[in-house]
Amino acid sequence: MFGLFGSPFKPDRDIPSLAGKVIFITGANGGLGYESLIHLAKHNPEKIYLCARSKAKYDAAMKSITAAVPNAASFVIYLKLDLASLSSVAAAADSFCAENSRLDILMNNAGIMAQPPALTKDGYEIRFGTNYVGHYLLTKRLLPIMQKTAAEPNADVRIINLTSGAYKFAPKPTGFIPAACTTDMASYKTFARYGQSKLANILFTNELVRRYPAITSVSIDPGLAETGLSTPFAEAYPWFSFFARPIWILIAKQPSVGAYNQTWASVAPVEGKAGTGKERLKPVNPGGYYEPVTKEGSMTKFAKDGKLAKQLWDWTEAELQKHGY
Repeated sequence: MFGLFGSPFKPDRDIPSLAGKVIFITGANGGLGYESLIHLAKHNPEKIYLCARSKAKYDAAMKSITAAVPNAASFVIYLKLDLASLSSVAAAADSFCAENSRLDILMNNAGIMAQPPALTKDGYEIRFGTNYVGHYLLTKRLLPIMQKTAAEPNADVRIINLTSGAYKFAPKPTGFIPAACTTDMASYKTFARYGQSKLANILFTNELVRRYPAITSVSIDPGLAETGLSTPFAEAYPWFSFFARPIWILIAKQPSVGAYNQTWASVAPVEGKAGTGKERLKPVNPGGYYEPVTKEGSMTKFAKDGKLAKQLWDWTEAELQKHGY
């Protein structure tokens, strides 16, 4: 899976002390967000915000989290967040900022992939609205507190945006079709809809690096992991699942391992920043797009297009203004 010598990143060995750090993870009640939380929780953070759509999801997750990290209940905090609702996103961000004076790691992890055509509560294509627009608004509302944290001595503030190699399936010829984003895009293939949202995550990261250089922002492809993202597709196409499932089981990583890439990006040394000179981990490069694990992946012309990134940013700002954000 990771070559003859295993993964270059081992969380228990490689994550340094996180004492004093405040961490915010979307979709942390299951899948990669949950596993990332457990990896990080073992290293003494001040707080980790577990964002989920309901308290019941938090309570269920905490039963196994506390089994892995016995004192987790003292610092893992529930925050209600539904990324498909802009009002929920704004309320979550405002609640966090009212309770905290710092934010060190924002992991924009949550996402959906194979749902049938639909719209979010605010009228965006369901994947694009959840995977990108919701995270954009969340990040926008949290940027002031992250900038404040970044201005402190020895600060190390990060935004980890989850993307996917499927971004290459974004609809041609432009990769981002603004007019389609406020429809359910039913005439597009599933992976074109998903790909557009994942390309947006990369373009968003690139523009964050340009506008907020004091914050380390990176795009992370977790690779193939058994997280349940594909379940709606399998249910809609059982004949395909019957043939593909055995292959998937062979090649997909367990979620704990699937979370390595995003966890590494949260704690690795930053390229170009002074360190001890003895760091074992490969450094992370702001604006980098990383494939499992720690490998800088190649990006298409769309993913590297600065004009497209700015167009997406400006479009998103205009859309949010329409909704009062």
